[in-house]
Amino acid sequence: MSAEGAAVVAVGRNADRGYEIVETIAAAGSTAVFVRGDVTVEADIIRAIEVCRNEFGSLDIMHNNAAFLVTAEVHETTSEDWDRSLRTNLSSVFWGCKHAVLAMREQGHGGSIINTASVAAFTSTADTAAYTATKSGVMGLTRSVALAYAAEGIRCNALCPGDFESPMLDAFLVTQSDPDTARRDFEALYPTKRILKPGDVANAAVFLASDEAVGVNGTSLVVDDGLLAKTY
Repeated sequence: MSAEGAAVVAVGRNADRGYEIVETIAAAGSTAVFVRGDVTVEADIIRAIEVCRNEFGSLDIMHNNAAFLVTAEVHETTSEDWDRSLRTNLSSVFWGCKHAVLAMREQGHGGSIINTASVAAFTSTADTAAYTATKSGVMGLTRSVALAYAAEGIRCNALCPGDFESPMLDAFLVTQSDPDTARRDFEALYPTKRILKPGDVANAAVFLASDEAVGVNGTSLVVDDGLLAKTY
């Protein structure tokens, strides 16, 4: 986003990581600020949007991008893990959409909302029930928001990536008995025999945020190197 000229407000709980992102963006000649907050807390989302509007004048793009993955079958899933999955993967997106819409309607010139879902919203594994359920909910929410505010120039789309290099993937792999074999198994799932890079997903997000996607609304854009096209 910053490379394409966007001023960025990064929101997260990890201050060290947040300020590192801001410094990286600044070193590249772009503008960013960090707001320490928890996206599962509605008040923190409200505060982050206020910072954005105070610092940069308006909120034009909202990317709701958080995930929590618990590896457990339904009968093994604790109420705590279910509640955390719901708060992180779905409630945070709901609050983000709600308060982005309120800001964009007040501004009066539309905007783009991007909600990160997952290929898990289309398919699943036996031990990712909570993740699949909540990411499927993101897709349904996205369609409702798109329909409700299309006439006001507010677009809302879901971004559905496959597995890509990330701390969440690393955290999953280390839980496996043989992480190296697990990584190779992941790679073998994809027609390209590779795991996606963060930039592959980021480029799709930039497209959804841009004016080039003005006719794209209420859709779920899959970035998965052809994974869902496979039968076996």
